[in-house]
This record gives sequence, C-alpha cells and structure tokens, in this order.
Amino acid sequence: MGQAGGSAAERKGLVGAAAGLGEAARGVIGDHAAAVGEARGVLRGIVAELAEGELRTIPVGRLKDVTEGRLRLGAIEAAGYESVADVLTADRYRLRQIPGVGRQTADQAVAAAGQIARAVEETVAVRFDVDRPTPGTTALLVALHRLVRAGPQARRAVEVAEALAAELEPLLERGRPAAGRLRLWLAGRAARAQALAALDALRETYERAVRDGVPELLRQSSVDLLRDPANDVEAWVDFEVRSAEYYGLLAEISGRGPDPAAAEGFLPADVAERVRVQELDDTHRRVSLRGYQSFGARFALAQRRVILGDEMGLGKTVQAIAALAHLAARGRTHFLVVCPAGVLVNWTREIETRSALRAIPLHGPDRYEAFAHWRERGGVGITTYDALRGFPAPGADAGAEAASVAAPSVPAPASVPATPSAPV
Repeated sequence: MGQAGGSAAERKGLVGAAAGLGEAARGVIGDHAAAVGEARGVLRGIVAELAEGELRTIPVGRLKDVTEGRLRLGAIEAAGYESVADVLTADRYRLRQIPGVGRQTADQAVAAAGQIARAVEETVAVRFDVDRPTPGTTALLVALHRLVRAGPQARRAVEVAEALAAELEPLLERGRPAAGRLRLWLAGRAARAQALAALDALRETYERAVRDGVPELLRQSSVDLLRDPANDVEAWVDFEVRSAEYYGLLAEISGRGPDPAAAEGFLPADVAERVRVQELDDTHRRVSLRGYQSFGARFALAQRRVILGDEMGLGKTVQAIAALAHLAARGRTHFLVVCPAGVLVNWTREIETRSALRAIPLHGPDRYEAFAHWRERGGVGITTYDALRGFPAPGADAGAEAASVAAPSVPAPASVPATPSAPV
C-alpha cells in the first residue's frame, strides 16, 4: 500500500475498470449513432424521391416567382424544360448551351430551382401505408424498428453514457500515471498529487456508476442496438401495434418537430398555460412521451373531460395511459376504459406494457366476477360498450370515484402525417 489511493495493483485495476466502462459508454453512443444514421440515410433517399416527384409537377414558370419576375424563361421553356425538376437536374453549363441563355440567366434559374427544391423537401411528409408498402418505406421501417425495439431505455443509456464519458475521460487522463508504481514514482511531486487526486475522483465516479446500475444499462442497450435487423414482415407487424412510436421517432430523427402552436391545438392562451403548468407524474409509467403526447396527457388532466383529436396512429392510447398513471401516483385507485370488443385485448396489452397499472378485463362470461374484483381491489377495468350496461355504477358501493376513458380504437395501421393534430 504505502501510497494514497491503495496499492499499485488496486490503482491499476481501478483505472482499467474505469477505462472499460468509458469504452462501453462510447460503444453505446456509437451504436446508437450508427442506428440513427442508418435510418436518416434511408429517410433522405425517400424524401429526395418524393421531392423529385413533387418538383416534376411544378411548372418551370414558377421560377419567376422566386426571382420576383426578373428571370427570363422563354428560351429555357422553348428548349423543352417543362418543370422545376428539369432545370434542377441540368447543370449551368447545359443551360448555357441553349440559344439566348447567358451565364446570369442560367445561374439564376439553377439557384431558383434549388430554392424551390429545398422548400419542397422541408414540407414533404413521409407516410407508412400498410396497404401500399414500398421498398423505401419498408427499409425505413426496418431501420426504425431497431431503435423502437431498443425503446426509451436506449435513449436514457445514451444520455447516461455521454455524461459518464465526459466525466471519465479527463479523470483517466490525469489519473493514469498513478496506475503504475514506476511511473508514479518518476512523476514530480505536483504531478503525483494531481494523479492521486484524479484517482480518488475516478474511484468515486466509477463506484457511483456501479451503484446506479450503469454497466448493466450500457450492456443491455448495446445488445438491443446490435440485434439482427427485423425482416420486412416483422417490421410492418410491429408498426401496426405501435405506430405512434414509429412516427414519433421519425419526427425526431428528421429534425422536424411539430409546430408548437399546432402541437398545442391552437388553444386559447389561458387554457394552453393551464395545461403547461399541469404536472405529469411518471412513477407508474414505463414509456417516454413525445412532446405533443405529454401535452395531450396534461391537457386531459387539466380539463378533466376531453376528446383527444390526434390523428390515428399518433398515440392517443399512450396519452390516456399517461393520464391514468399520473392519477394513480396521486392516490386514485379505480379506472375504467370502455372500448369496442375488437380492441379490448390491445388495450389490456398496452396498459400492462406501458405502465405498472393492473389491467382487469371486464368481459366474457366471468365479467361480473371480474367487476366485483375490480370494484374491491381497484386497477384499470377494461370493458366494452355493451358489457358496461350490465354493471352497477363504479364506486357506488366501494366509495371510489373512477376515472374513465371512452376509446374508439387503439393505435392502428394507418397512413398518417408525422405532425399531430392537437387535443380538441
């Protein structure tokens, strides 16, 4: 021992273990970046294809609008250039070969076409249509599936890994001299003190990470991100089950979030402010929410009696579950979901998967027994419109007020835009 920081072997072991943890953190960051990069690459190809198709429908005369009428296009149109796409794919040199088109006109035409193309790319909406899958949308779903399957835990792991790597790297750099007896002995007094101090901080950081379960989190996330990709059928089936997560992730990787006012439903200022300050407890929730989903859940809590008007596939079910989970965290015990019989199983699965709440189907020949159990013990009762008529009023005997959700459907296969409509 002799020296602060433990024996040379202990110091060397600590540096090695911390370096390994740092490498694992960088690995998760890299694995996640690679998965996101793959999805973005596929998305760029689809957007470019959709944009090109849109540009072929825009007449070349629209270039005048961009240049406020200063661009003379007669010679270009006479040469057979009909659409903005035609001009965009022709370079300046080819345009200048047209009689009557000079350098300035060619440059202005190409620049105006590029400006329109960028505007079109920003407004192109990528949609997944289960009835008309394309090679592009299928490839994008397969790429997104890896990230959706890894779930919010992977995003949390990346955040933890980035913070941990930023903390470990400078400590390792300053503390490495303390890992070797000779190297530490040859260091000057100031360098030796600095190395031992860094080693103490490194030990504290490493032990805290171990206590918090960071090594296990990083290992599991790395495994999830490196799993073999799903096949086409598996990806489309998974999309049908949780389309909201795919569209939310698509908006995230595209860098085009929804317009804040649209995401808040263009609500009156006083209502929107009341919703913003509404707390949303995630104690019993097992899924992270997109911005508009969090707003929708808080909207339901703040207004108490609401209709969520998000388009199909954007996560109304998750918003409802988030609201119920919040109420459960605040002491409420009885919840009731009323839905068509065809989606009762889906609602049961979604509640069990996305929350810690207990789902109790109140359906079938044993529904009255299940209802009595729900009334006594609490949980989320899930029933149909027809079965509901046969039950006594919730809480009539148990003295508990039940929060209820009337649900026309759950996330289903749909062709929908990535920007949600808002609560109405």
